Amino acid sequence: MLKEIRCAGDLVIEARAISPDFRNEEVLALFGQQSSLTHLPVLMADGRPLGLINRNIFHSMMTKPYYPELYSQKSCITFMDKEPLIVEANLRIEQLTALAVATGNKVFTDGFIIVQDGKYLGIGQVLDLMHAMTELQARQHRQLVESIEYASVIQQSLLKPSEIALEQTLPGNHWLIWQPRDVVGGDIFHFSQREDGFLAILFDCTGHGVPGAFMTLIAESALEQALNQQGDRDPAALMATINQHIKHALNQHQDGNRENSDDGLDGIILRYERSKRQITYAGAHSVLYSLNIENDAPITLHTGDRKGVGYASTPLDFKWHNHTIAIDEPSRVFMLTDGVIDQIGGPRKIAFGKKRLTQFLTEQRQVEMPLQKQRFIETFSHYQGTQTRRDDVTLLALSVTPA
Repeated sequence: MLKEIRCAGDLVIEARAISPDFRNEEVLALFGQQSSLTHLPVLMADGRPLGLINRNIFHSMMTKPYYPELYSQKSCITFMDKEPLIVEANLRIEQLTALAVATGNKVFTDGFIIVQDGKYLGIGQVLDLMHAMTELQARQHRQLVESIEYASVIQQSLLKPSEIALEQTLPGNHWLIWQPRDVVGGDIFHFSQREDGFLAILFDCTGHGVPGAFMTLIAESALEQALNQQGDRDPAALMATINQHIKHALNQHQDGNRENSDDGLDGIILRYERSKRQITYAGAHSVLYSLNIENDAPITLHTGDRKGVGYASTPLDFKWHNHTIAIDEPSRVFMLTDGVIDQIGGPRKIAFGKKRLTQFLTEQRQVEMPLQKQRFIETFSHYQGTQTRRDDVTLLALSVTPA
């Protein structure tokens, strides 16, 4: 197993050192006897480095006309670098790399001297430092990837109860696409069977990747607290309570504090009551799609309030509004995040858009849910083509029938 290199001391190369008493003719002899000797550290009597002699520079000087006659008997400090890079053995690799870059080009040819409490230990080479830094970055990258992958397991575990509830409540009558842009994402959904119906929630939190995932944890906590306080029959009250919890969690309830974040979420809270034959929903800067599957009526887009949840600009006491949708015929409702609408693709490289989505849902209104999901995935993937994913993508389709 390769030694893990963490500090300058791990790069030490034992190298002979000389004193300032050495004459240049003696240095020339040493270089002649040892072809592998590229540098000679010069030490004071107490073992502290005084300078560094570079083999190539030394030879180039001593081969100049008359230089051997003039300098052979003089001290080796004549052609010595009097300001080499000297580092303590416990200096971390990251700090050593920054120092080496700041020192300039000479460190790439001369290397550096490594000391312990100021006393000479050996020399180090920049090539070895570069290898060590590359390995360190690779190791840190692996650790980061492993951490994010494990965070994905945690995030998916949080969503699992809702997936199970969907299967138990609407078997064969729903479909879900949850695709984070990165390993973890900022979209979160909740589904639970309730008395005489169900509760469905979809939130699109600020950001994606790790920041978005952190926001989903805050949103999940806020939702749980809101349900305990408000119950499940008033989506607008739930939204308002979630807003308060998020603003307090992120300290965004204090006006004028610019050091705080400006984060939050958009989304929909939907409550279906079968006996009332209606859906009650509250929307925060989001759109709910619904259509009757037994006639040719156009798809309906239901908007909510144009105010996000938790953001610094959203008042702490902001009140969302409940809206109702009558379910007199078998229908389907679709909840989605911006990642669906905003995805770039197609020959013109423009957003997928609401028009293209409504056209697909209208044409596929009577297709069985599992097949509809498969066709949407194929359509969306084909439209995206080689374009990169812009955002997290979540789409929850629910089939509802009157009592």
